[in-house]
Amino acid sequence: MSGFNPNRSKELSLQAMLAQQWETDTKTMMTGQQGIDKMKEMLTQDGVLPCDERSVPPEWQDALLLRFWVGFKKNCAVAAEAFRKMLQWRKDKKINDIRDKIMGGLQPEQFPRYEQLRRFYPLLKTGFDKNGCPINITLTGLIDPAKLVQTATTEEIRMYIVYEMEYKLVQLCKLTQETGILYRALEVHDLKGLGMHHLATGPIALLRKIVNEVSSNYVELADKVLLLNVPYATVVRSVLKQVVPARSQHKLAVMGGVEDYSSILEAHADRDQYHECLFGGALPEGLEDSGEDDINKWSSVSVPARDKKVMKEEVGAGKTFLWSVCPASQDIGLEIVFVPKAKG
Repeated sequence: MSGFNPNRSKELSLQAMLAQQWETDTKTMMTGQQGIDKMKEMLTQDGVLPCDERSVPPEWQDALLLRFWVGFKKNCAVAAEAFRKMLQWRKDKKINDIRDKIMGGLQPEQFPRYEQLRRFYPLLKTGFDKNGCPINITLTGLIDPAKLVQTATTEEIRMYIVYEMEYKLVQLCKLTQETGILYRALEVHDLKGLGMHHLATGPIALLRKIVNEVSSNYVELADKVLLLNVPYATVVRSVLKQVVPARSQHKLAVMGGVEDYSSILEAHADRDQYHECLFGGALPEGLEDSGEDDINKWSSVSVPARDKKVMKEEVGAGKTFLWSVCPASQDIGLEIVFVPKAKG
């Protein structure tokens, strides 16, 4: 559903959600407070709680636990295990060092390699909707996986996404602490510019792996996901599965061109809370779209029915080989085989 709910902030009251009776994964009823208390019991028994307050500040704990409980379908055991893995991930990857920088005032434009990476993975933070939820805009149609992996290392891409997600989490947790409302973000994905290059096998697989790893540690941060400029085609639905976490799929609202969605956007938030590029205005500086789809320059290979083609590429020692494959017919299989010290 794409309609605006003016009562959403009341529904997201932390105290109301803790007192609310929820149907769990086993079809029994449990309040939110009972759910997070059970999680605390499990995590304490496992020696996970109490934990590093840099990971879970005491004033954020109940809200964070509730996000996991709701996000994992009110299954206390699954939510507690996911919470434990999140804490271990933060420790292993030193995520709290990033949080310290953000809490100290670091802004998105100051993130490592921000200007270079945003060109091929543009993420915008603009204003707030009428319920007070932050608005995050992803110019999905301008994401270029192939150019992204040419511009940065896997670790640099991962850190770019981590910084963005950590910034979002800190913002939402601060809002919850200040207002008592379990705020989530209004996520807007503009698909204008989508092309077949978004299905390039190698780069998109790498990007999907990074996004899945990071997003599994940031749970229930999206309230609604509005998809704009959506052409109804298999290729588009495939791309959406790459960029939107599976647990958020039920929140999707799919819309066509600006004439279809402009009134809906303005029902959610005043126009000046978005970027004008959503309404036909210029793109943010540095993101000018060339309009080219590089796939038109790719070489093509015909594979007869029930046959196969073998392509060989020599990779020198210490080199990285990236590939992109976009089958014109969706029933073409692909196998990548690395043969060490191959001859001929």
